[in-house]
Amino acid sequence: MREKAISLKEINKKNILKVIINRSPISRAEVSRLLRTSRPTISAYINDLIEDNMIKEVGKSESSSLGGKRATLLEFNSRAGYILGIMIGVKTIRIAVTDLLSNVVEIIKVPTEEWLGTEAVINKIVRGSKEIIKKVQFDKQNIIGIGIGVPGLVYSKEGTVIFSPNLTGWTNINLKEIVEEKIGLPTFIENECWVQARAEKLYGLAKGSKNFFCIETGVGIGSGVFINDRLLVGNKGMAGEIGHVTTNLGGNKPCHCGNVGCLETLCSVITLTENVNKDIQNSSKLVIKGKGEVSLTDLYKLYREDNKIVAMRVEENARYLGIGISNAIKIFNPEIVIIHGEVIKFGEKYLNIVRESVTKNTFPKVKDFYNIQFSKLGENVGLIGATSIVFENIFNLDSLNVTDEYLVKKIL
Repeated sequence: MREKAISLKEINKKNILKVIINRSPISRAEVSRLLRTSRPTISAYINDLIEDNMIKEVGKSESSSLGGKRATLLEFNSRAGYILGIMIGVKTIRIAVTDLLSNVVEIIKVPTEEWLGTEAVINKIVRGSKEIIKKVQFDKQNIIGIGIGVPGLVYSKEGTVIFSPNLTGWTNINLKEIVEEKIGLPTFIENECWVQARAEKLYGLAKGSKNFFCIETGVGIGSGVFINDRLLVGNKGMAGEIGHVTTNLGGNKPCHCGNVGCLETLCSVITLTENVNKDIQNSSKLVIKGKGEVSLTDLYKLYREDNKIVAMRVEENARYLGIGISNAIKIFNPEIVIIHGEVIKFGEKYLNIVRESVTKNTFPKVKDFYNIQFSKLGENVGLIGATSIVFENIFNLDSLNVTDEYLVKKIL
């Protein structure tokens, strides 16, 4: 992939788009002021963008106290194109069509059945993608690309899944190349936690934050980190793997990654459910009619009912998660920590125990306040982030500086 020079006209158009996306509804005069470019020049470019269907006029501004003509307001046309977003979960594959600002238009869910292996899961992705495109009745030409979130180590630059500990057979899979060949659309791949962090940065609790940490709680424990307004990737995508930091040196439970003593073996929801079921075998205090073992869904209900066995294990899980977050705070010093995933359903009581654990294990003499929150974006947070990487790569607006310098790369 080589770099190509880009014209001043295209730079200005991209800068106008960036300003309108971030500040709409906005007038031509305000765009001109922010970009320090003459009104006639700005108006000419805006007219081109309106003709291209990228922006639209959405009414008039309020009258000022001095009177005068009301300004026409502009807004980005998020329906100028569409994006296909895919989140590969250990249990479920979510596939969605969104507009250019990641608003979901349609969504379908497919069981992953990861034990069937790589080829079977990829075939599910391809069939599901074609199904949803048919369902929304869009011409494929209106879809600008595909964004995929994958659990595990991902080398985004090449679109390769290096290793996914919770998906059978996913080692050195060039998912980008395979999907592009089978579906025929530009495809971008990232770790599932990274796309969640991107969603929080654009639309969630981390909007306006330059340094924040997201932690995913599910079958595994993963994270996405922004430092100085940039996603922390590391060498070949291995940065931020908090779930595989050795936390329990005396542990004997093997992790899916192949090591022993990982944080994931202490506080994943799989470990939680296994621990509760072992406790049930040794106790007569917890009985659920018609069930030999309890599921995670059962645990939510039993925890709300203050079942002693379940409460003990859930709160142990929260304390271990707090230790993991404490370690992340010591390394990254984030403004906010955002928790995603299954444990959100345990509610505010669980979150408060996590906070107590963090305070206890993070420089207790400092008495600092650690901002730890549950995500507010819901179960589609990953899809929102996955589609945002497509927009970012196709439009490439983040490389534009609307002040003094233009650092622009055009992808071929």
